Amino acid sequence: MEPCRVCGAPEAEAHFGGISCRACAAFFRRYFHSKKSLTGCTCQIRFQNSHPCRECRIQKCLEAGMTSEKVQCKREKHPKKAPKVDQEALQLVSTSSSSSSSPSHASYSLPLSPIPYQIIPRDNSNISHVVSKWVTIQPKRDLLYGKRLDEVTYYETCMATKSDCEIMWNLIEIIFPQLQELTIWDRDALIRNFHPKWSILVSAIDFDKNREVYQDVCTAEDYFDMIVKFYSASMYEGCQMDRNDILRIFEPNLRYFGVNLALPICNKNFNAVEHMAIALMTFFDGAHTNLSEQCSKMCYEIKNVIMRELRGYYTDRNVEEMRFIETIDVLQLMEKGEAKFQEELLLCEMHNVHIHDDYRLMIREHNY
Repeated sequence: MEPCRVCGAPEAEAHFGGISCRACAAFFRRYFHSKKSLTGCTCQIRFQNSHPCRECRIQKCLEAGMTSEKVQCKREKHPKKAPKVDQEALQLVSTSSSSSSSPSHASYSLPLSPIPYQIIPRDNSNISHVVSKWVTIQPKRDLLYGKRLDEVTYYETCMATKSDCEIMWNLIEIIFPQLQELTIWDRDALIRNFHPKWSILVSAIDFDKNREVYQDVCTAEDYFDMIVKFYSASMYEGCQMDRNDILRIFEPNLRYFGVNLALPICNKNFNAVEHMAIALMTFFDGAHTNLSEQCSKMCYEIKNVIMRELRGYYTDRNVEEMRFIETIDVLQLMEKGEAKFQEELLLCEMHNVHIHDDYRLMIREHNY
């Protein structure tokens, strides 16, 4: 039997769209029926080795694929009785109506029913669905990433990111089946435009996940050795360059990707929901080049849905508005990296670095 994807309990089954134990399923149901006000994470002020806070536990439930839409409305044990009518008010209204024939007399209203104070969480099913599917494809992605630059070549990295884009396409296509109706032209255009931005975002995600891989890169010399091996191993036989020339030509670009793009995204400490929201908004960008009018319109509509889901996700958790703005700013940050991809590709071609033809076509054509 599969373990619970929330707490790791040995016995789990399908609950609300995800795999969890009964205890976590009950918690998920109570969370959306609870009248408690939503608060932020309190794990830092809790006792050591205690269970995660309410906020973190519900986040794990969402990442496991559980959705609020599958939680039934809370049933009342006893049907609500009709509200008692104020007899004095009725008598006063009746007296006033019978004693006055003028329409200018004020009439009395019956008591208003109380306003329900339980707020139904906003829908973010599309983002949550991608998060749950991300868990299932991660083992495939681990085969592509998790190695240091000196353990792979530039050519191998190019092929890994290309395969990663195809994995993401298959995942997104499950959530948005309307992609199957697109022409091959639109499909290729979406992947070409998505690839450079996704490479930047995924480098931030995987660097944060695999920090320990780079723990022994302590000095500048270790860092330079890693860069030299990364590019020199991909150069054609007989075209190898001097160490200093490799660092002079390629290191500034690699440093830009790391310092100006990947690390700033890492420092925002996004969770899985935020990362996948950014990925979806990047993928469904109606301003991509070479899209048909139909595809562009579809992208705008889906992107607006994702933005509403993300805003609702923040609102339900009492997150400050600035967090939403910071998340959207990442989209502009990734756009800055596209020009750097073009520069790097040109430098590799000029200095005999082996580039797969499919990768060259994917990077180049998104600007045509």
